[in-house]
Amino acid sequence: MVIIPDDYKGREQSLIKHTLLRQYLVKLFMIIGRHEKRICYVDCFSGPWQAESEDMHDTSVAISLEIMKGCKQSLLAHSKDVHFRALFIEKDAKAHGQLEEFLSRDEWGQIETKALHGDFYNLRPDICNWCNDGSFAFFFIDPTGWKEVVEIETLMPLLQRNKSEYLINFMFDFIRRSYPQNTLEEHMKAIFSEVPNISHLSVDEREEFLIQLYQDHLKINLPTTLNRARSTCVKVLYPEKDRTFYYLVYLTRHPLGIIEFVEESEKAEFVQRQVRAEVKQNRRISRTGQTELWGPEALADISGKTIDLSKIKEYWLDILSDEPKRIGVEQMANMIEETGWFISNFQVALAELISEGKVRNLDASRIRPKNVVDFSKNKNAGEFLQRLIE
Repeated sequence: MVIIPDDYKGREQSLIKHTLLRQYLVKLFMIIGRHEKRICYVDCFSGPWQAESEDMHDTSVAISLEIMKGCKQSLLAHSKDVHFRALFIEKDAKAHGQLEEFLSRDEWGQIETKALHGDFYNLRPDICNWCNDGSFAFFFIDPTGWKEVVEIETLMPLLQRNKSEYLINFMFDFIRRSYPQNTLEEHMKAIFSEVPNISHLSVDEREEFLIQLYQDHLKINLPTTLNRARSTCVKVLYPEKDRTFYYLVYLTRHPLGIIEFVEESEKAEFVQRQVRAEVKQNRRISRTGQTELWGPEALADISGKTIDLSKIKEYWLDILSDEPKRIGVEQMANMIEETGWFISNFQVALAELISEGKVRNLDASRIRPKNVVDFSKNKNAGEFLQRLIE
């Protein structure tokens, strides 16, 4: 079975990105649509257009419009008439012309669309004015570089907006290759609000430190509301190299947003493992001329990143005590932010601890095969867990 569609051959990392975007936007729009009458979607870097298909279904523009169209119909079926608006930014004149032609199609009539021609940096006031109506907005910031794009000061006008979520492509490999040249210290300061001292860290530690530092500065610069800023990210690797290409950094103010995003991130992570397994396998077959017994699906399972369950079990035991503790959506979101682990990792480790008699779920009579702790129960308040005295 071929995992990678022909439209994505040679740009496999876009398949991972679009898989996550497609899956998360459906959940987001259906949840937000229950409470909001207007939803704004802003694609700050609609090009360059590298579509391989005639209908351009392999572009973020087509993906977002199809999702808005489908969600609008689904919400109408539940008596929710949501006005969807979409804004697309493109600086290349030829690509902007293609974009306008694409948006003029009759099939998008139920979605209000607009294309702006120009550079994202210069168009920030226009972007803010376009969505300055108090409605919910989702900003997709997907550049091919990072200068005058991902810096906190550059993003500040967008970050100051309430009722917003953000998905930012943080091109980490560009920074990795550039750092720590003295000539780029000002750029580092603009991105991280300081020139990070990472000389004492290993390569892996540096990467983890820098992406966490960036997320922390993003959260600090969101306006204070009743809900604090939250962030998580997805690592996208080169198809053939065990090296990070970029991070998709997600920023929200709602703990449920973290839950939903991470659930879709885990699905996208498995797709990424399959894609990388297929690319590497095809390269081996091309080099040796010999077919292989195992397909990319099996190889993806074998090559998947494993997390030491003992560490997760230790984490559970550290946060629990003999005093019952409720684990709901907010607590689970905190745990995800703190560790970067998937929800399934927490559930598997918890099941082992309950089997070993070290933890008890006070709201469950047996260990469930799924939702060992149902954190969405009781209107997202969750269930009580107790650490048993050894």
